Amino acid sequence: MARRKLTIALEPIVLGIGQPIDDDLAVTVLDAAADHLRRFGLARWSIEDVADAAGVGRTSVYRWFGSRDDLVHAVLARELRLTLLAVGAATVAVDRLEDKVVEAAVVCFGALEGSVVGHLLRIDPGAVLPLLTTGAAPLISLARAALAPHLLAAGVAADTTQAAVIAESLARLGLSFVLTRETVVPVDDPAALRTAVAALIHPLLRSVG
Repeated sequence: MARRKLTIALEPIVLGIGQPIDDDLAVTVLDAAADHLRRFGLARWSIEDVADAAGVGRTSVYRWFGSRDDLVHAVLARELRLTLLAVGAATVAVDRLEDKVVEAAVVCFGALEGSVVGHLLRIDPGAVLPLLTTGAAPLISLARAALAPHLLAAGVAADTTQAAVIAESLARLGLSFVLTRETVVPVDDPAALRTAVAALIHPLLRSVG
């Protein structure tokens, strides 16, 4: 029997970033769901399939996540949360804002390789592309809110309006690499990637002082 194709939205994914799941069995369910998404995409699996793979009862999965849609949102929220934590760890000891952005870009390129969202973009583009194009406002807003204070503190922006514009420009630039993986930017060579990203973002991050 054909499975109902999932309906995914960006808002619950963004909200889920701040709601980490600590229960070990629930984490096992997330792992199993991520594996099914990589193997089958959005349609050809059920809650029962994930429950069997995780070694838990179907009712437990519904208790933790509510529905297949909610489970997928939780998987993608966890993936984004882990990427943001990795960015924080890679940039915490870096002083210059430009260098922080470069290191963040390197981490994000690495996280995209083999990611659930990257895989879904290839096999279920019709379901995922709207989240990263016409429906990407929550994600861009999240990035803008995170970046703008750093731009102000570093003297890159003269005021909050300019900081928001620069932050949004960086977010949209990064999103373009998610949407179109084919590029002449040397994404497989970290040293060359750092040089290329630094040259790319330098005009945006010149100090106003």
